[in-house]
Amino acid sequence: MKLSVLRALVVMMCAVVLIPIIGLGYSTADLEAIASNELIPEISAAAGMALASTYASTMTVAALEDLAANGRTIGLRTAASDALSILYRTKTEDELMAIAGGTGAAMVRAAAVDPLVAFLISKDNLKAMAADATVTHEVRLAAAKAYYFMTRGSQTAASLETEAVTNDSDELAYAAGEALAGFYLSFNPKTQAELETLAISGGSEGLRVAGGLALSTLLIKSDLTAEAIESTLLSIAGTKSAEYRNAYEVALANRYGM
Repeated sequence: MKLSVLRALVVMMCAVVLIPIIGLGYSTADLEAIASNELIPEISAAAGMALASTYASTMTVAALEDLAANGRTIGLRTAASDALSILYRTKTEDELMAIAGGTGAAMVRAAAVDPLVAFLISKDNLKAMAADATVTHEVRLAAAKAYYFMTRGSQTAASLETEAVTNDSDELAYAAGEALAGFYLSFNPKTQAELETLAISGGSEGLRVAGGLALSTLLIKSDLTAEAIESTLLSIAGTKSAEYRNAYEVALANRYGM
């Protein structure tokens, strides 16, 4: 497969997560009010995710970088960071490396990760880069995501379950968990109850990520309303695990964007 086609596929896969569309149920003003005032972090962040595409089309990169760094709430910072990730797709590899590998705010660096993956898939030393302690977490994560994208043809659920626990870096284990989630939704399906247990009490971050990411897909496909998901997030605030709460956050962002 040509490299340009691979890059387009990577960008498309990232876009599924990064570009929620504000629908008829929630206006921009509604979502900004939630992102600005909601005390439950996951609910605030979900509104921010749903605002990203609007902010990408209405705000400048400079304004978004300032908001991602200094926004008053996690929802506003998330909106800005996710919007930057959309706009950063037009940047060069060198520009993205400078952002992801620089000393800027964490949520500005995070915005460069997914766009950078599209360039790193052409590298031969991805696993070594993903374990390089001399670069930032964001560069290692981008390399790890690229590594598991490029090796997807040889992966199995069993190998990924091992690598989500023991790997050369935390970033590689995390990316292995992301890849594993796909198996739990297809070739090696797990029930919602099994995914909930894994997201809450999986023995490593990578396993919890796998459970939480797969769970978020099931929640999106469910009949749960935004109000029901908000109620769940209120009831589990600060408990269970970050990965479990994140599954509901992602599902809520989807509802806000319907």
